[in-house]
Amino acid sequence: MTLLDDVIEQASDGDAAAMLRKLMIVAHRLGADPLLAWVKSELNGYDDLNDIPAYRGPFTVNVQAVITGPGPSKGTSTLTKQGMPDGFDGLFEMRFKDPLAALEGFAGSENGIAVPWDPAIIGHYNRWIDEGLVPFIEHWGVYSAQKVFPQGALRGIIDVVRTKALELALDLQEEFPDAGEKDGPTVDDPAVEATVTTIVNNIYGSVTGLAQGHNVTQKVRIATGDLRGALESARRFLDDQGIEQLRAVLGLVGDDEDKRSRIGKFLGAVKSGSVTLATGVTTDLAAAGLMEIATQFFGW
Repeated sequence: MTLLDDVIEQASDGDAAAMLRKLMIVAHRLGADPLLAWVKSELNGYDDLNDIPAYRGPFTVNVQAVITGPGPSKGTSTLTKQGMPDGFDGLFEMRFKDPLAALEGFAGSENGIAVPWDPAIIGHYNRWIDEGLVPFIEHWGVYSAQKVFPQGALRGIIDVVRTKALELALDLQEEFPDAGEKDGPTVDDPAVEATVTTIVNNIYGSVTGLAQGHNVTQKVRIATGDLRGALESARRFLDDQGIEQLRAVLGLVGDDEDKRSRIGKFLGAVKSGSVTLATGVTTDLAAAGLMEIATQFFGW
């Protein structure tokens, strides 16, 4: 039985932390630094909320409040962000950088996770009520409030990690059955590197750590419509001639269907070898990286 077999078995029905520890061995033996970083972050927690994958948030959540009215009147209500000034969306959002095991513990509790609002924020919200910005019961105000993330949603995050680990192990096993074993394949093999890069892209969604070579990683963040940033990021995959071809593809106007069609044809040309690449880059790696760049550029 291989390590990938163990990961597949535990991803289907087993201890999630044990599954990730087995996957850590696989990633280490592959020499896949971005994959190893993801596994360690799921085990130990993420250092920065800005680096978390999309499946960990931000989520729009309910805010449950205790409200008070004239005299001894008291009740409960669900607050709304309707009418709030810009810049306060975080009061109705939650993101999670905790270790997966901690999220499993919260998922097993009766109430999920509840995060109270700071009293200063409650003061702001009551002022918005007084100013008529936020719709509310006349002569009532907020006494306390908390963001609530239910058990089912927490289990959803855990299931996403299990599913991604399962897909990863199955994809590797199909192409490289001895991946993760001693003296098995590593990302020094371009085919292994391309497979691992595609896997990491799928894990992180629209904000991805793209790798060119197993020992060089870089966080890619491109603002929608930032042509200069997109072309600079693409230089790791394309030579000067390829960059000019990409510039023409990104610069043409049209609806999303037109843009997807153009990108699809361009990536087909990359895979066929018709577009000249940067030195040492494989066609699969270039196609995966350029698709990620186009996704961020067009805001998909």
